[in-house]
Amino acid sequence: MNSVNPAVILAGIRTKIDAQQQVVGMLEQQLQNAILGGNTKGKDTLVNDPVAGSNSINDIYEQAFGGTDPGAKTELLAAINENLDRVGHVDPGEPVEQDALRQMLYQARALLGELRIEEQAWSEEVNSEKTLRKAVNDFAKV
Repeated sequence: MNSVNPAVILAGIRTKIDAQQQVVGMLEQQLQNAILGGNTKGKDTLVNDPVAGSNSINDIYEQAFGGTDPGAKTELLAAINENLDRVGHVDPGEPVEQDALRQMLYQARALLGELRIEEQAWSEEVNSEKTLRKAVNDFAKV
């Protein structure tokens, strides 16, 4: 029998949240650059190449999940790439436009919200398990 450890799952979700918050920050910075008339990264650069001291999206996910959970990294990268493709940004070398960045930011925040909901559910599970364990220990003492 393979039992699920809610605390381990919760830790994994929180790692995803941390990585997603970094991606949201990066997209906010890129959108601000685009609004102010600065240079924005192209799709491939945004996803794969670090530029001027900032990490790429792939780097952020690699640091968070590299060897520990490559499935999570792949899942989040696929979501980002799907969002880029969905907003009609076709040419990987051209700078990502404001509207595309804005849409990506909305999607990244939506994913962050979903992760927070998942975190809340697993946090309740962990608390429930702690309460149950305490009750069992109290019962055993009697």
